[in-house]
Amino acid sequence: MNPIQIGRKRLSEIVWGILDERVGDYPYETIEKIVEDQQPLREQADYKTGSVPYDDAVELYKVVKFFQPKVIAEVGTFIGVSTMVMDLATKNAAQIRTCDVSNRIDLAHFGNIEQYFHTPSHEMFKDMAEEELKADLIYLDGRLGQEDIEPLNKIIHENTVFVMDDFEGVEKGVVNAMMLESGSRVLIYPREGRKTAISIPLTMLQIVPQEAT
Repeated sequence: MNPIQIGRKRLSEIVWGILDERVGDYPYETIEKIVEDQQPLREQADYKTGSVPYDDAVELYKVVKFFQPKVIAEVGTFIGVSTMVMDLATKNAAQIRTCDVSNRIDLAHFGNIEQYFHTPSHEMFKDMAEEELKADLIYLDGRLGQEDIEPLNKIIHENTVFVMDDFEGVEKGVVNAMMLESGSRVLIYPREGRKTAISIPLTMLQIVPQEAT
């Protein structure tokens, strides 16, 4: 008997198609404004790096809007484009922890966002673990190291979704995905021309007789 096999590429197309359908009406002008308005903060950076472009900011918005996490952890704040987009997608309702190892750029935003300036990700993870705070979604715009694994495992649960930026070639997104590889997860590739990948627990993928509308 031959099993029915669905490859990652085809599954990825299906998942992004569902996200498009469920989050079809997104605030493109507001997202465009966030991307533009945060750029002047580059002048405050000790270490200038890339930021999330508009197309991937939209992808991130759709992922967060769909899953509606209550607690978000972000690695790599930089000028805060991704932070602001995730906050927009949750309507300021999610608790967001965000760290940046290289910079101290104060976003001066709402009280639901806590920043860790000049702080490596494993230190933020340890802090969250001490508070017994579990992340529903983790956005990785920085490279994970071996020192992250133990504290990271303490702040995730069976339904935690990972979102990775820069998923191409040998960039950090691919390295992070390899570190998170597990038989209990499935990797959703970015769409053509985009760099946003998702690692979804199998518990969050369901085959149903009829999709909810």
